[in-house]
Amino acid sequence: MLLPLLTLGVFLSAKPPADEKVFTPCPASAPEWTAARERLLALDARLEALPDDGDGKLGVSALRELLMSRCFEMSREEPEPVPEDVPLLGLKTWWKEGGRSWVESYLELGKPGTRTVVLPPEARDVLTLETVKPDHRLAGMLCSSKDAACAKETEAWSGRMEASFLRELERKADKAEAKLEAEARKACVNDAKPRPKRWRYTAWRSCEGGTKSFEKVLPVVRLRAPTEGWLVLRGRRGHYSFCDEVRAYHLETGAAWVSQSCSRLSLYEDAERIGRVDVETTQANRRPQVTAGALSRELLRELTWVLLLGDEGISVERARPVTRTVPAGYAIEWRERPSGITTMAGMGGGSMWFHSGQTHLSWTWFPPAKGEPLTGEVTWPESADPAENHADELIVALEETFKPGCPSSPAPVDLLDFTRPAGVSAVDAPEGVDQEQDELLTALRDWKPPPGCSATGK
Repeated sequence: MLLPLLTLGVFLSAKPPADEKVFTPCPASAPEWTAARERLLALDARLEALPDDGDGKLGVSALRELLMSRCFEMSREEPEPVPEDVPLLGLKTWWKEGGRSWVESYLELGKPGTRTVVLPPEARDVLTLETVKPDHRLAGMLCSSKDAACAKETEAWSGRMEASFLRELERKADKAEAKLEAEARKACVNDAKPRPKRWRYTAWRSCEGGTKSFEKVLPVVRLRAPTEGWLVLRGRRGHYSFCDEVRAYHLETGAAWVSQSCSRLSLYEDAERIGRVDVETTQANRRPQVTAGALSRELLRELTWVLLLGDEGISVERARPVTRTVPAGYAIEWRERPSGITTMAGMGGGSMWFHSGQTHLSWTWFPPAKGEPLTGEVTWPESADPAENHADELIVALEETFKPGCPSSPAPVDLLDFTRPAGVSAVDAPEGVDQEQDELLTALRDWKPPPGCSATGK
């Protein structure tokens, strides 16, 4: 949701005072424009050449030096495009994902007829071995920024996960958020109109720059691929027709164990209890079963990687560079007055959604060698959270590869005692499902293999 903060009502005189500063684009025909272009290209090459584990302050210093030079001075429209302490890996990522486009836009403004400005993205946090405390939940899985090969296997996974976040941003742009954004942009124009002509661009640009969308993104992450251990999923899937489940998947072999108890909600129809769940009938209709087999190791490892990162999402004020067309008649010049003029600012928000068909699944990853298990929850079968939604899609894709058969690894029944199912709505399960969940584990322990299969649930 985008909500511009209306003007503070500061009176601006018609005659410019002596302490008023003006910053304008360099004409593309001027020699200084060509020199500025060369400085931009030099910074681009320098950032590309710097190692990911280099000193971020050197990169930030070089960026700020460029922004303070002639032809880039209008960049002061943005108070702090990147924080001073940003790791170099974060700076380089920001530069590639929109920082360079933003800086270069000030040269584009010097070309005849150009009236498009670029709002820069916010630099993302960096999640590597060097940026976390030793007790961070993922410390044992994080790669050093010095080790480019460590997370090589997960580059495609990272790309797909970031694409899922992008799809969520595009979904918002197609819905109610688009209308709110249009209203916010109109408010910025309307608020700038009463200003003296020389201040209209500054007022409009301040409002546009201050309107934030608070979008969820991943940090810049270097996390190695999980290749061993067990991933356990527990909880209810479905609403009126449902299955309470325990699923255990082995990352090394792809072995899969599924214990289910399925039924359909039976509802009372008498006037006194209409719409309430008939627990006795619902329980009587349960159909338990245990299935074993195998599924895709590659998708299983990717899903586990995505689940591990699910709680690491961050909210940024702007996830992507945004272009805006300067209103007709506004002279493109940024003005400042040290004597205390305050220009417009902005604020924003986000949106969430849910529906009654959603449930929660708990997940636990048990690393090998008795490592500390990691746990979390996802909303099923879809979620307003892009990380959870991507995990849901991967669960579906993974389980479509399931092939019943003799599993290559015994069920991890001892580990399952250290997992807990996510809760179920008290409306759907007034008496809870603890007993049913315990029975799912018992069914796994008691499973008897078919002839020719040596694996068991014990």
